[in-house]
Amino acid sequence: MSKFSEDIARYRTMGHRGKQLWLNPAIWAIAIYRFGYWLYATKPFVLVRIPLKIVYFFAYMFSEVVMEMCLDPQATIGGGLYIAHIGGVHINPQAIIGSNCDIAHRVTIGASAMGRKGAPVVGDQVYIGTGATLVGKIKVGNGAKIAANTLVMSNIPDGATVMGVPGRIIMRAPKPTQTPAASAPETIDAK
Repeated sequence: MSKFSEDIARYRTMGHRGKQLWLNPAIWAIAIYRFGYWLYATKPFVLVRIPLKIVYFFAYMFSEVVMEMCLDPQATIGGGLYIAHIGGVHINPQAIIGSNCDIAHRVTIGASAMGRKGAPVVGDQVYIGTGATLVGKIKVGNGAKIAANTLVMSNIPDGATVMGVPGRIIMRAPKPTQTPAASAPETIDAK
């Protein structure tokens, strides 16, 4: 549940407070995901697990049918997840998403077609814009930004910005500037 606390803290840093925070459907979708992940990962005692799975099933169906949020409980999602608007978010069970990521609505993070195995691995502090689709066994680097309606089918380096169909890198992260090494005093050979 510490990851859910990180999610709530992230929403608070984005300006959500009080009633606005707790009535936000995205918070409820994330809470349902965190509950399902806990249920499937810890596997509590059978007499407790069965009623909890029934409760989770109805909560998950509500999330999927009414809110159009399919956050599979088998997916691994780091703390600090921020979903700006509900609707159309689908995350594959094999997907791995890092900490402090922003996901807009109508985003799909899933497996590719034609029987190829694997799902995306998304780094920390990644922004995924509205309508973006990430498919296949790809890696999205830390701090990457994926523009709206972008189709990503290949790896993205850290800090890159990707746009288009198929996604192309339009901007790379600036290379860290190296400070010049302190110049050693020159010695003059006296002959």
